[in-house]
Amino acid sequence: KSAVLGDLTGGFHDALREQDGETIAAVMGFVASAMAEAGGHLGLGVLSRISISGEVRACIVNVWGSSVLTAFIEPAKALAVVEKLLDAPAQGKV
Repeated sequence: KSAVLGDLTGGFHDALREQDGETIAAVMGFVASAMAEAGGHLGLGVLSRISISGEVRACIVNVWGSSVLTAFIEPAKALAVVEKLLDAPAQGKV
C-alpha cells in the first residue's frame, strides 16, 4: 500500500504513496534504533526486521545498514510474499 525510506536518525529520504513520510521516518528511525538495542539486550545480535500483522493490514520495518524501510501491506496475508522479496537481494536474487 505504501512505503517510506528513512535512516536510523529519523531522517526522511523518500516515500511511495504516503502523505506523512517525514513523520513515519522519524518514528521508525527511533523504533529501529530501539530494536537494535533490544536485540543486544536479548543476546540476539542486531535485529534487522520487525513484521507486524493484523487482520487487514501488515507492517514491516527493515533495517539495511543505516537505512530504514517501512512498508505497509494490504492485504495482510501478502506479508510473507513481501518478506520473501526483501530477502531476495541478500540471496543474490534481485
